[in-house]
Amino acid sequence: MATATTTVKKAFATQVDLKDHREHCSPAAKALASLDRGHREQVRIHRDGEFALYTVSEVLHETTDSVVRMGLGGRQRLQSEDEFEGVLDTKVVDPDLSDEEARAAGELIERLDDDGLQTHLIAIAPHGGDIEVHTDEQAERVASRLGPQLASAWRAKGWRSGGGAFVRWHITSADLNPFCFPLLNSVISRHFTHAVAFHGFDDEPGVLIGGTAPAEVKEQLRHAIQQVLPAGL
Repeated sequence: MATATTTVKKAFATQVDLKDHREHCSPAAKALASLDRGHREQVRIHRDGEFALYTVSEVLHETTDSVVRMGLGGRQRLQSEDEFEGVLDTKVVDPDLSDEEARAAGELIERLDDDGLQTHLIAIAPHGGDIEVHTDEQAERVASRLGPQLASAWRAKGWRSGGGAFVRWHITSADLNPFCFPLLNSVISRHFTHAVAFHGFDDEPGVLIGGTAPAEVKEQLRHAIQQVLPAGL
């Protein structure tokens, strides 16, 4: 893992993406290249002992200074509304920690259950741990019920002492770069026939079925889920 000191500055008026997405940042191209990171990859930003995960959505080419630009929401993730001195860090997941150690340290880890061969189904939970609670357990349940010859399970699991794991670690699923998650990267090219992703949300109680599966498949899932949900959900 590599780090570089940086100055976090406000987004330019024209950087609408940064203003609209608090998970996005725009580092200077030279600083990013020196750390062997690139566009659409994940990085950490540190400030005074606090840190959060971001996606590089734009790269700055107009300066050679070590600068990272963010919108207000991005800076607020690190408990600041102003510009500040920080650290740009290529570390995304910690490969050496147990679940218990990661929980105590407020860290992000990934886990993979996979036999190395099957291509039928993968269940994923990119926001496990305390990011979106129980989603990792749901992916694990699918793999456990079907067995290793029919299903694999990949999970990213993050915590933060005192709460706030969602703010620290959440990256929109479509932004996740497998290069930054080695275990995911190890299976992403296998071309599974089916995939299911588990997510959580804070709106009304219930279950939402999304994705690109055919409507008849979603209807079958809805019916099966409805049979086991408590009345009224």
